[in-house]
Amino acid sequence: MKFFLTAVLSLVLLVFTNCGPTNIEDNTSHKIANYLSELEKAGFNGSVLVELHGEPILLKGYGFSNEARQIRNSPATIFDIGSITKQFTAAAILKLEMQGKLSTDDTISGYFENVPKDKANITIHDLLRHQSGLISNVGKDYEQIREAEFLTKVLSSPLRFESGTAFSYSNIGYSLLAMIVEKVSGQDYESFLYENLWRPAQMEMTGYSRPDFDTTLVAVSYFQDDSIWGKPIGMEWDSTSPYWHLKGNGGILSTTEDLYKWHQCLMTELVLSKEAKQKLYYPKIRPEETGNAHYAYGWDVSQTNRNTTMIWHNGTNHIFYADFLRFTDEQVTLIMLSNKSHPNFDNLNFEMAGIIFNANYNPEIPAADNEENRIFTKHIIKTIAGSGLEKAKEEYNTRKNSLELLEFMMRGEGFDHIDNEQPEIALQIFEMNVYAYPKSARALQGLGEGYMETGKKEAALVYLKKSLSINADNPFVNELISDLEEKNN
Repeated sequence: MKFFLTAVLSLVLLVFTNCGPTNIEDNTSHKIANYLSELEKAGFNGSVLVELHGEPILLKGYGFSNEARQIRNSPATIFDIGSITKQFTAAAILKLEMQGKLSTDDTISGYFENVPKDKANITIHDLLRHQSGLISNVGKDYEQIREAEFLTKVLSSPLRFESGTAFSYSNIGYSLLAMIVEKVSGQDYESFLYENLWRPAQMEMTGYSRPDFDTTLVAVSYFQDDSIWGKPIGMEWDSTSPYWHLKGNGGILSTTEDLYKWHQCLMTELVLSKEAKQKLYYPKIRPEETGNAHYAYGWDVSQTNRNTTMIWHNGTNHIFYADFLRFTDEQVTLIMLSNKSHPNFDNLNFEMAGIIFNANYNPEIPAADNEENRIFTKHIIKTIAGSGLEKAKEEYNTRKNSLELLEFMMRGEGFDHIDNEQPEIALQIFEMNVYAYPKSARALQGLGEGYMETGKKEAALVYLKKSLSINADNPFVNELISDLEEKNN
């Protein structure tokens, strides 16, 4: 079956490449393929699917799913998709609403006993939109906990704000939603999702344990220094699924092939009705929100500068990384699953979007994260702190040809210095990063954020807009610019 799926997608790729409106699409396909090949040389591990004009033009694995055994990643490799899990929990809630078994306006008091007064008015809608005021976590992902203890911890935790009035990402809110799915359906969470979402979408390689995965296909995850974290199925679980710290909000396993099937399913009414999908992407928003960019039900939804819709979510525990990016009006979908999260590669989907939507866009290949470059980057940071920016530029300009600054490391150090109340050093680090990478959207964004954090709003706008001119589909930068322009008026 796996061979059949891969063969069919390969045939689609062949037909699409040779029969479509060829020149632009061929160039785009080649640019993306070349970009990913270069990223693999720089250390990228994962599986990628690219849909262009409604057809998959690339479906391929990169690097190793198990380096010790020299097993390479492929479209059939199984990854932890992290918080992409949340969209399945949200869809399950909407499915139950379609069945007349609940309403997103229901309060959690109708599903849990002894809900304290400050949380009694939290609705399912509030949980779905991360506006409940609940804190994010009450324990670590794989820490043992039973349902009763989990509920006690959640319900006794302090609220960050009055429910329904603001946004604060809460993993435990989605675990509560998974509990509601079980209570209302009378089934365990994974069984309900399989019968009502995954089986209709023909997603047989998605779940916690129900698929009875071939364990050799489950990717080993690695830390940034290449040391082994392991497989999620090797972590301590509550028999068939993670404990409630993770269940419902993260930890689902899947493949790029299966997630693409889910995308295709959502483009029809096979699982969710037109009305349910409208609610999935455009639920009731708070008075201060514009609707141009908002967290919906398990998806982040925003308008692009092309006046089209972008629907997106990612997931990570900073070991694995998953990213699901959909431009539904333009029939472009980008799925990336990785068993080694790294700042050099976590922006991959947005870089590929840049290639697709801007014929002149050439993404920079990140410098290799090796010991030599780390030592050199630390030396430049130390030079800035001790002797200033101009001396650091001199050191950079006279470096050995083999040495490069690590852009992500410079950006991280800049924010660390802001946190440590050293704003002048922080800004010089950001400026040095832009000096080394003048066409890097992320370096420019870092400098813009640095100016914003230090109260220099006009300078912040200059660099954030420069970043956006390179990567026009960054919703976070768009939001920062809107906030700054609103405050300046």
